Amino acid sequence: MAITATRIDDYFTRYAATLTNFDAGAWAKLWAEPGVVVDDAASMVAESREALVQGLSMSFPLHKRLGFAAAGHEVLDITLVTEKLALVHVRFVFRDVEGARLSEITSYYLLRDNGFGLQTAVCIETDAAEKTRELATARGVELPG
Repeated sequence: MAITATRIDDYFTRYAATLTNFDAGAWAKLWAEPGVVVDDAASMVAESREALVQGLSMSFPLHKRLGFAAAGHEVLDITLVTEKLALVHVRFVFRDVEGARLSEITSYYLLRDNGFGLQTAVCIETDAAEKTRELATARGVELPG
């Protein structure tokens, strides 16, 4: 099945739902093994789904202190790299329990069609750390280490 804008939007709808539901297990299933996250400061390789679950689960207490209650997304751009790979520029918007916008981050995702569906092989975070610091400062939440 071809990679289409509809399939990509459906993928990120499911992805955002896993963040809204604080469901690290469902989130990890949306990732290839290994999964790679890269930003300006570091690269992280999660060799297994268990490592992905552990990594995301560790961020949940902070997200809850910051007031995250829902995540949504907007696909900004799609580049079909090959028949099975797409580079997707996406914006995630995070809201509080009243629906007010807390923060947004933009990232690039390299999605692979593995024959069973799309999975993230690589996530390149562009502003997640900066936006998290800004929100923490605005809400008076101390960031770990």
